[in-house]
Amino acid sequence: MSSSSSWMGMDFSDDEAAAEERFERFIPSWLRPLLSAKFFEPCAFHPELVRNERNHYCLDCAGDYGAICCPLCLSAHRSHRVVQIRRSSYHEVIRVAELKALADVSQVQTYVINADKVMFLNPRPRAPQHFSKCVGAAGACEECGRGLVDAVFRFCSLGCKLKSMASNASLTFILDPKRKREGSGEGDLSGPSNLQTTGKISYRRHARKGVHRAPTQAPFF
Repeated sequence: MSSSSSWMGMDFSDDEAAAEERFERFIPSWLRPLLSAKFFEPCAFHPELVRNERNHYCLDCAGDYGAICCPLCLSAHRSHRVVQIRRSSYHEVIRVAELKALADVSQVQTYVINADKVMFLNPRPRAPQHFSKCVGAAGACEECGRGLVDAVFRFCSLGCKLKSMASNASLTFILDPKRKREGSGEGDLSGPSNLQTTGKISYRRHARKGVHRAPTQAPFF
């Protein structure tokens, strides 16, 4: 009698026990709960607050309901590892600076929001008519096919890299101590898109004509 388990479309049977064991060994225990968490919902513990959106996640409490925190909940997690979740175009992103010391997030496309490098937690849905139009010279995500901005990356989100691990033994989220360098390079993260945005992500490589031109005064006659 065989049994199977699944997550994000990945199915594992008893015949694939070895592959599943390796898969679990190369991902942090908090990663899957983080990617499946529902953020920006009102906090049930602090309903009286005006700004009570749950936009933080405690990695040490991963899997528990209390792991998803609002700002007032943070006092209960002072000694824990807590990351903040942000939004871009209604999709959750996380700062690379908060993750790179905890997991190997290389090969995942990064963007810049308000001078911070960020990456998407999960793949974003696309309209069917955009499936081919969004792929440029930088290539596409190896898992979902979304067009990438920079050719040095292979995946559009953390979720796509995780899902691809089921069929690619070379991928890992576990940091290699030999490659870890304090305050220096980020491996494949060293080539992010150079797009600077304010409040939202822009996928435009070049500014619109005339947007950044210095103002000129009309000549006098």
